[in-house]
Amino acid sequence: MSPADTVAAFAPCRLGFAGGGTDLPAYAERFGGAVLSATLNLGARAEARPLDGRRVLVRLDDFGLVAEYGDVDALAADGRAETALVAALVAEARPRGGVALRVRTGLPPGSGLGASGAVGVAVTYALGRLAGRLPTPAEVAEAASAAEIGRLGRPIGRQDQYAAAFGGLNLFRFGSGGVRRGEILMRPAKWREFADHFMLFFSGRRRDSAEVLAGQRDRIAAGDEATLANLGRLKELAVAMADAARAGDWPLFGELLHRGWLAKTGVAANVADERAVRAVAGAREHGAWAMKVTGAGAGGFFFTMAPPARREDVAAFLAGEGFKRYEFYFDPRGVREVRALRRR
Repeated sequence: MSPADTVAAFAPCRLGFAGGGTDLPAYAERFGGAVLSATLNLGARAEARPLDGRRVLVRLDDFGLVAEYGDVDALAADGRAETALVAALVAEARPRGGVALRVRTGLPPGSGLGASGAVGVAVTYALGRLAGRLPTPAEVAEAASAAEIGRLGRPIGRQDQYAAAFGGLNLFRFGSGGVRRGEILMRPAKWREFADHFMLFFSGRRRDSAEVLAGQRDRIAAGDEATLANLGRLKELAVAMADAARAGDWPLFGELLHRGWLAKTGVAANVADERAVRAVAGAREHGAWAMKVTGAGAGGFFFTMAPPARREDVAAFLAGEGFKRYEFYFDPRGVREVRALRRR
């Protein structure tokens, strides 16, 4: 098999600024959701190449796992948590023949950056291209969502898949009629100015978003007034922050980001533990406008927004609290073909 037969795709992870949780079907289909997010240079790479017969070869670099199966059904019957998502994605794509898949993110599991959504989009796109199709971003996002939400039954929304598929800074609106994308365009100089206000930190703790989101879903279904009110605030903040971004009003963006953190902690008690609360308060005392968890909460990555002149003060404080700084930049591109990795 020549290297030319391999299709490689990259899908970006995202920073969620506001509206997370309003994309859950239980909320979005009744009230309409809105999520503001931007994509990063961090993300998921998936490589696909054809195999003879019906065999499926899976290599998951993040878990150090290599396994071969007789067919798609054998992969689905594996039962290991590490292979569950890939099994659902392959089943959703329904490849005509055998396939070898290699997947990696290089990120800690439970990062909160939407890595599973990025994996879903990268694998779906790579399998589509291998079959000779050129799927649209919306098609890829819907197929990846169907695998993770429909086949696996995970209590999540579709914000991660849509962010990874389209890329950029977007206000996505979710409802019973589908998903609408409101792209926020900025010139390169404005992108750099925006990025200069942000830093990314790993808390050192893994988290299970499904546990946090399942609780939110149940409270939404039960009509819990406090949960619905806070989700409504998050939706309003997402729209207001999109307006602030268009205007380049970074102090206002930061103020709204902090309001979003306060509303988010009101949605679920397990979003923030004592350490996170202390870190957010300390970061603000050292000059940050806001500090926020990147995903559903309870660990993973956090990010800060601060005036550029105060960033190092904030970073020094958080280093003392055990938060590891990660270098990144905003990448406005969505899922795309990339050069395949060398075989090892």
